[in-house]
Amino acid sequence: MKSKIYTGFVEHTRHLPVYHHFQYPVYMYALDLDELTLLDKKLPFFGYNRMRPASIHDADYLDERPGAIREKLLDFLPETERGRIASIMLITQARYFHYVFNPVCFYYCFDRRGEVVQVVVEVSNTYGERHVYLPDAVPGVPGEASAGEIRQYTVRKAFHVSPFNDMAGRYEFFFTPPKETLDVQINLVREGEKIFEARLRGSGRALTRAGHLAVLLRHPVVPHLTMPRIIFEALRLYYRKHMPWHDKPAPSDPMTIRHKR
Repeated sequence: MKSKIYTGFVEHTRHLPVYHHFQYPVYMYALDLDELTLLDKKLPFFGYNRMRPASIHDADYLDERPGAIREKLLDFLPETERGRIASIMLITQARYFHYVFNPVCFYYCFDRRGEVVQVVVEVSNTYGERHVYLPDAVPGVPGEASAGEIRQYTVRKAFHVSPFNDMAGRYEFFFTPPKETLDVQINLVREGEKIFEARLRGSGRALTRAGHLAVLLRHPVVPHLTMPRIIFEALRLYYRKHMPWHDKPAPSDPMTIRHKR
């Protein structure tokens, strides 16, 4: 099977207008979407669209239409690319005892030769909204992630995430393929200056029964810590570093697929 589980860390560094940095341990799944049913059968602690200690539910991803994740994702892609895609790898946290909050998920879309056709970025904010980015590839530009094959993409910021950033700027994405290691870096750039950067880095292992159980036992509450960590770091920025607060604008981009109710 191609699916893996990565253990590593997530790191955020804010450069302007004040410096702020944190790093937390994390584990992420790299799931071949065509293997979800098989993983449900093989792994006793993993479920697909059913309750298990760790589970993936189609309804947790992309828009609220019924259907499998793969089918919904393909609807967002240009018709010229859909026919080229042979497999899709989803980088995500699974539900853990029926709870999950994924600030960001990544979809690697591969053709039959194993080459990346498109990388899709799904971003969720704490207001219950969600946005899909289809960033443009930047060919021939060296990246900032770890050694190996690095792909760079860019896209205009169009979705409110942090109250400590306004809507100005562009994102730069740097991806390595999900192989033995995974390294993803996101920079927010405004007028040529790097305002903020986030990085996800981890080492992978096969998603076997023993390997999956070992990660769950070693990191039993990590998926439940994402939201408390977000709140804690926001309090540090607001009360200790006096960062200005930006109110959330009304969603206006058509790729914002879930709105605050």
